[in-house]
Amino acid sequence: MYVVSKSIPDNTVTLGLEKDLLSSSLTAEDLNWISVESLPDEGIRCSAVTRYHKREQPCLVKPDPDDPGRAVVTFDEPQRAVTPGQAVVFYDGDIVVGGGTITASK
Repeated sequence: MYVVSKSIPDNTVTLGLEKDLLSSSLTAEDLNWISVESLPDEGIRCSAVTRYHKREQPCLVKPDPDDPGRAVVTFDEPQRAVTPGQAVVFYDGDIVVGGGTITASK
């Protein structure tokens, strides 16, 4: 069993199977764009890292239509243990495109 979520207000921990740790997308905020001026409406194809020592994973990063200060990241393949509160960093080859803080995963 794995901890798949925690709710501090409810004082609960939800357990699940390893497959329940997989996420196909995430939402990030507090974005910092380094090699682009801003995120285009159509988004950008790049790769993302969500955990230290994890390999870059191909993805599409698009502005959140409900909040331009957030981005929605959709991975080509589901990723294990994408955790709110952690950083996500976007790369184009060896170039850092930008990054932000993960606020949710699905």
